[in-house]
Amino acid sequence: MRSGRFDRYVRLLKRFPGARDGHAGITVALLAVPLMLAVGGAIELNAYNRDKSRLQDAADAGALAGAGRLTLATYGQNTSGVTTFATQTAYLQANPLPEGLTVEFTATADLPKGMVEVTGVAQRKPIFSAIDFASTLTVKARAENMQKTPLCVLQTQDGGLSVQNTAQIKAPGCAIHANHSITVEPAAMIEAERIQTAGKVTGITRPQAGEGAMTIGDPFTTLDLKPPYPCIGLPIQINVLNTQSITLPPGVHCGLLIIGGSGRVHLMPGEHYFMSRVQMSNMAQLTGDDVVLIFGGDDKIDISDRGEVRLTARKSGRFAGFLMATSRENTQTFTIKSDRVSQLLGTIYIPNATLEIETAGRVAQDSAWSVIVARTVILRRDPVLVINKNYAGSGVPVPEGVGPNRSMPALTQ
Repeated sequence: MRSGRFDRYVRLLKRFPGARDGHAGITVALLAVPLMLAVGGAIELNAYNRDKSRLQDAADAGALAGAGRLTLATYGQNTSGVTTFATQTAYLQANPLPEGLTVEFTATADLPKGMVEVTGVAQRKPIFSAIDFASTLTVKARAENMQKTPLCVLQTQDGGLSVQNTAQIKAPGCAIHANHSITVEPAAMIEAERIQTAGKVTGITRPQAGEGAMTIGDPFTTLDLKPPYPCIGLPIQINVLNTQSITLPPGVHCGLLIIGGSGRVHLMPGEHYFMSRVQMSNMAQLTGDDVVLIFGGDDKIDISDRGEVRLTARKSGRFAGFLMATSRENTQTFTIKSDRVSQLLGTIYIPNATLEIETAGRVAQDSAWSVIVARTVILRRDPVLVINKNYAGSGVPVPEGVGPNRSMPALTQ
C-alpha cells in the first residue's frame, strides 16, 4: 500500500487528455508534477511525525515501567529482568505498528542511579516510492526512580527556589527538586545528595544541579484540607503575652493568635485548623507533639524576633506525617525570622504559598526528618536550613509521595 501509489499517479497522468499532444497538456503535466510532489511530501512528513510520536510514547512507557521495577532492586542485582520488562512494555505499547514500520527496542539499567533508558530504532518504508524520505527513526527515553534518593524539597509550579546572601540548604542524603528554577547567589550554597530542576540553574551547588528534568506533580492533590465546621460569629482574638501560658485543644481556631513577650502556647495532639493568622514575636514559644497546623486561604504563621518553635507532626490518621498545610487557594508568605526554630519534624505542605526564611542561625536542625513542598522557597541573610532524613525511629510516618516513599518513577529525558 505504501509503495507504488505515486507510480500509479504518474501512469494516470500520462493518460491525461492531450498529455502527449498539444501545449495545454504539457502545461498541465508540468504543473501537476510539482503539486503532487508537494502533496506527497506533506503526507510523508505527517506519517513520519505520527510514527515518531507513537514510538516515543512506547519508549516512555518502557522506561517508566523499567524504573518502576527498580523499587525492588538492590545494588549488585542482575538487571536483565528490569531491561526485559522495559522492552516488553515498549513493544506492547507500540503495537500494532502501521504497515511498513518495524522497530527494535533495547534497554539499559543503572541500579546505583535508579535509572532505565530505552532506545527504539525503527525502519520505515515511504508511502510514495518516488519520494526519498527518512527511512530510519530513533527515539530515546530515560526514567529514574527517585526512591533511591528521598525527595525532601519539592518546589512546585513557577515560584522557584532562591538562596541568597550567605544562606545555605544542607540536605545530606536527600533530593531537592525545583519545577521552575534554582538560583544560588555567589556566597550562598545548596548541598544535597541530588539537586535538579525542570528549568535553569544559576550559581553553584554541590553536586551541580541538573537542568531539564521532568516536572514532578503535586503528590497530595487528593488531600482534603477543609475544616470540619465553619467559623460562626465574630472571631475571638487570643493574646498570649508576657509570661502567660495556655494549652490549646485541637479544633477550628477562628481568631488571630498572638504570642508575644515570653508567652507560651502548647498545642494538644490532633488537627488544628487556623482560620486566622498566628504571629510570634519576642521570646514567644510554640510547642506541640503529634499535631498538624492547617491554615485557611488568607492565613499563615509569622515567626519573628527570637520566637521558639518545636513541633512534631501527626503520627496517625489521614494527616499522618503532616506538620503544616494550607488550602490550595493560599498564596501567603510563611516567614521564619527567628534562630530558635529548631524542630519542624514532618511535612510542610504549602503548594501555592511561599516559605521565606530570613534569620541568622540554623533552622530545623533538631528534626529527625523534614519535607518541604512549596510554590516558592526563599532563603535570605545567613540561615542554614537543615533537612535531615532519619526516618526510622522518629515515630512519625512519612506521607506517600515524598521522602523515601516516593516510589513513582519520573521521566528525565
